[in-house]
Amino acid sequence: MTKPIILNRRPGPAIIAQFVAASALDYPFVGDVDARLATWARGEGCWAIAFHERRPVGIACTVTLDDGRYAGWDCLFWLEVLPEARGLGIGRALLTRVLDHHGERLIISATAGAAPFYAALLPQAQRSGDLFVVEAAERSYARVA
Repeated sequence: MTKPIILNRRPGPAIIAQFVAASALDYPFVGDVDARLATWARGEGCWAIAFHERRPVGIACTVTLDDGRYAGWDCLFWLEVLPEARGLGIGRALLTRVLDHHGERLIISATAGAAPFYAALLPQAQRSGDLFVVEAAERSYARVA
């Protein structure tokens, strides 16, 4: 399994652009900018990039929610693996990194296609549709190690 390299600062613009351009996911826009690019441009988020054979093939970003029911909670904002690297354990490694490096609670608003991935790896998470809430005590049950 490829272990993601943990970045202590935001990744470079070429890596972000590569992942947004290759992304199969639909994200909202902030003005006329993709929300992932807007988050990066503002210097927000805690980022992880997974490399396989010296190429970046997976990305994860968490943010702290600033309003609504889950204000103050860590949120998995983006986790994606390039199609050619799927099935290599990259997503699992990135999720492990996210779970290991965040506070008491983590919220994941999954796409319909990704929900089975999170359900399989986080069987004890509280779930409502495609929304997963992972409490610190439940992380020991995660099937990501």
